[in-house]
Amino acid sequence: MADHKLIDALFDRTVGGLSESMTLFKKRNEAISSNVANAETPGYRAVDVDFGRELQQAFQMQEGGNLKQTNSRHLDLETDSQARLVADYSGPTKNDGNNVDLDIQMGKMVYNAGKFGSGAALVRKKLQMMRMAIRMAMR
Repeated sequence: MADHKLIDALFDRTVGGLSESMTLFKKRNEAISSNVANAETPGYRAVDVDFGRELQQAFQMQEGGNLKQTNSRHLDLETDSQARLVADYSGPTKNDGNNVDLDIQMGKMVYNAGKFGSGAALVRKKLQMMRMAIRMAMR
């Protein structure tokens, strides 16, 4: 029975962290897609996911550091799965108030897709290693 707890701990810590980072890469892709879709919308301001902060919060939640709602006017962070968006000032602001630079946004999208693919490859490799360990233990 203790072996199951060890496997669960190793699996949850590594794969859980990779899974959360992949979820954040997906949310970042959605933000970038929104920026690209609104490239010609007057007054639109580009947004991005505060990746570092969101990932840090996810690991704190995994370690049991649940946040508590101490005031009814505070956000209930335990049920709020929406990633926090922050202003993205990477592009110059045009005369119409829009600051989306398509070249910058497309570069971010390619970089983000690469990071997502790397995370998926790591999860796949971890699962292959666990499968091999289980097969070896069954012999």
